[in-house]
Amino acid sequence: MSTSRETMFAELRDVLVEKLRIPPEEITPAVSGLHLGLDSLAVVELSTALHKRCGVRVPAQDLFAATNLMDIVDLLQARTAATR
Repeated sequence: MSTSRETMFAELRDVLVEKLRIPPEEITPAVSGLHLGLDSLAVVELSTALHKRCGVRVPAQDLFAATNLMDIVDLLQARTAATR
């Protein structure tokens, strides 16, 4: 069973709010990590938090290279599909 993009985005949003204290109103699919203030340390924290929450490893360098949050969702979905 695959996880929908909407569900995966909700998981990402929850991690950003709970772990990195990003205000929920700033989190949209098209926003970039840089716009949210995600520096290299925050991206490493995001990578760790996503692994703990979703069971998927996405390297921090891949997260940092993502253009927007939907790119991160696509990375999560690709990694999830690869582990099945």
